[in-house]
Amino acid sequence: MSHNQFHHYIPRFILQTFSENFMLKTEGTPTVFIPGIPKILSGGTRRNRGGNRGGNRGGNRGGNRGGNRGGNTGGNSGGNKQRPDYPIKIYQVLDQTTTLNGISRAYGVENIYRDISADDCMEFEKLLARLEGSSAKFVRRIWLGEDLSLTRAELVELKKFLVIVAYRGKNRRSQYFDNNFDMITRLSIPKYMHNNNISRIQDVWFDNLKWLIKTPCDDIVTEFLRAQDHEPKDPFAVIKGYAGPIHVAELLDFGHMVTHYVCIWQAEEGSEFILSEVCFGSFEGDMGVNFHRFFVVSPKYAIVLVNRLYMWGDMETLPLRKSWFSELHANPEVVYTKRPPPVNVTLNDCTPTDVFKYQRIVVPKQKVYLVNSIQLDARRDYLTYKSSASMYKFLHITIRSRTNYSTTSTTTLS
Repeated sequence: MSHNQFHHYIPRFILQTFSENFMLKTEGTPTVFIPGIPKILSGGTRRNRGGNRGGNRGGNRGGNRGGNRGGNTGGNSGGNKQRPDYPIKIYQVLDQTTTLNGISRAYGVENIYRDISADDCMEFEKLLARLEGSSAKFVRRIWLGEDLSLTRAELVELKKFLVIVAYRGKNRRSQYFDNNFDMITRLSIPKYMHNNNISRIQDVWFDNLKWLIKTPCDDIVTEFLRAQDHEPKDPFAVIKGYAGPIHVAELLDFGHMVTHYVCIWQAEEGSEFILSEVCFGSFEGDMGVNFHRFFVVSPKYAIVLVNRLYMWGDMETLPLRKSWFSELHANPEVVYTKRPPPVNVTLNDCTPTDVFKYQRIVVPKQKVYLVNSIQLDARRDYLTYKSSASMYKFLHITIRSRTNYSTTSTTTLS
């Protein structure tokens, strides 16, 4: 790209909800600052098109990615007027200190698309902006306590957005730029590069991003099923035998996540979810099987992708540990527009206009703290919280037993 840009890897419209200055308003009325709290204005005089998106998806294949909603997805589009830069608390784990930073330069990376053509970047960001637009509307309904209904087409877009956010994350991207993979994944990349005429391992990351965002979700799932059409059906056979338009490890990850089902979690009163570099796509699981993928969308709410085996009651048959959150599931009510479905629903019974009706699941404080503890492992550099009191409770209860986080560190929280 021709000039420096700061790209968020947690969506900016989510970051702002962690600011004490932010007050959510109903549709049609502007978001305002809370009186008495000073506001920070962004330093730039021009909102550059194509910009603020970053990503963070890493060793646990969980991830974070960002973007600016409200007309500024993928960059700062608009005119010359300044916009408020909401300050948020950022706890630096290494220094055990808390600073107040504006969201314009928080949770992001400079020039995420370096060495990639400007046209490719712009095309990708425009497509991503469309996905974020529809997803942000649903997230806003979550915040406002409104009806949580999605058509099947809207649900597909939401899942695709969440997964691409996870893959586009800083940690996941750094795996390609630092060649930091497990042995099996590392061995599969040269084959993909050879088959797709790619000379640099760093280009595999963006090549996969382009294919995922341009390809209809049904076609991705079809490719996912084709990849598994090898005998014996195990991950090693799939990685060895598959040749296609996307790196096989990412195809398998995407396919599993988009077939998970959605739950909406609401933190119990007196507790809050926190942000970290991987709050988009971090997971709970066992033996390589994901139970839950977490996507924090505000201090009070998280979207959770739940392994579909729970819906069918099959997870308990596997020789895996019991999930910490298995009681926090609720299947959506589905209204089929084509006809009343039979007992065993098939693809012929489904249409893009089918409606999924979700409910908010209140998560007890101790379970909220467990989600937060997943965000806070030894590899996290930064945390963001809204309520100091809630953060103190979390650290006191969850972190006191860890040798690398003493309870005295909580005194630095402001």
